[in-house]
Amino acid sequence: MNPIFIVAALAAALAACVPATPSYLVAAADPAIPSPGPRYATVTAGVKDYQPLGPRDWRELNRQVAPGSGQPSSEGARRGR
Repeated sequence: MNPIFIVAALAAALAACVPATPSYLVAAADPAIPSPGPRYATVTAGVKDYQPLGPRDWRELNRQVAPGSGQPSSEGARRGR
């Protein structure tokens, strides 16, 4: 007899011993278990308003986005410092 058939027969015998549906999956469908109702959330919750701004000084904008004194700058990293 071929060993593959023996392994397949053992697998089928073990599969027959497994319960059909786990109990934790059945308990989720029980209507007697209380659960909190759905909360209302607006569709636009968390949306930011992006309005165009007037012209600003580019030097000040560069200073705002530049790394702080404790952070290495990209120029220093390029030079190997």
